[in-house]
Amino acid sequence: MKNAIVLFTAGLMLATGAAAAVTEGVVPGEWTMDFDAAKKVAAEQKRPLLLDFSGSDWCGWCKLMEEKVFTLPEWKAYAASNLVMVLVDFPQDKSLVPEKYAARNQALSEQFGIEGFPTFIVLDDDGTTVLGRLQAGQEKTPASFKAELEALLRNRPAAQAAFMDSLDAAEKETFAAMSGELAAKKAALEKAEADAMAAQQQAETLGGEIGELEMKIKEFKVAQLGDDKLAEFKALQAQRDAKMKELTDWIATEPEQNEENMAKFEAMRTGVMDLIGQIEAF
Repeated sequence: MKNAIVLFTAGLMLATGAAAAVTEGVVPGEWTMDFDAAKKVAAEQKRPLLLDFSGSDWCGWCKLMEEKVFTLPEWKAYAASNLVMVLVDFPQDKSLVPEKYAARNQALSEQFGIEGFPTFIVLDDDGTTVLGRLQAGQEKTPASFKAELEALLRNRPAAQAAFMDSLDAAEKETFAAMSGELAAKKAALEKAEADAMAAQQQAETLGGEIGELEMKIKEFKVAQLGDDKLAEFKALQAQRDAKMKELTDWIATEPEQNEENMAKFEAMRTGVMDLIGQIEAF
């Protein structure tokens, strides 16, 4: 086959509540969860990638974008001819995403600094170069979203080169100078953000070490009060740790946000804080 990597696998369509995506290969105009196949098709066909970081079965804005943009014929026709689309999904129903993609989706979320859903990341055909990101909106349409996307696509190196070719020598010099300054400022911003993140991580590490040392000092002082007091202190620490684990394990089950569960959370949190207060009172 001419494009062997393009797999017309309609039988592998996976319903995801608000969206549907193939789980293996790439189908023109459809979302795929197969990021590796998507990158190969993008490189082969010189198409940009549109990554949709979504919570497909619970995120209202994600469902709205499906309804207002991605399921409409005009968008599907445009996408089939111009894009490769990847759904990076974080549904409540974990069965909606093949297990082999779960860890990779989390890694992609961290790589691109995703803070909310949906977030749309636009990559060049190399599968690496970030051209920009887009967000959902109440008034979005296939035409408006296409316009936003194409504004980002003008940042592709090939588009920039074509633009440069249209300029005379003086204009090229001016544009090159501005582009160089912009690149330098972006690099400086990335370094500043990286430095800030490193400083934050160092602060968190130091905070943890300080907390551990303060507890050791407190335990040392309590030991001077006698074995009974030390045993009481250690018992409170054990109760605190058990309560914190109980709370953490319960949160990990992703309980429904309702009045009953909010009351349960508050009771468990209060129990932990009470024990911490008793420990600090020694």
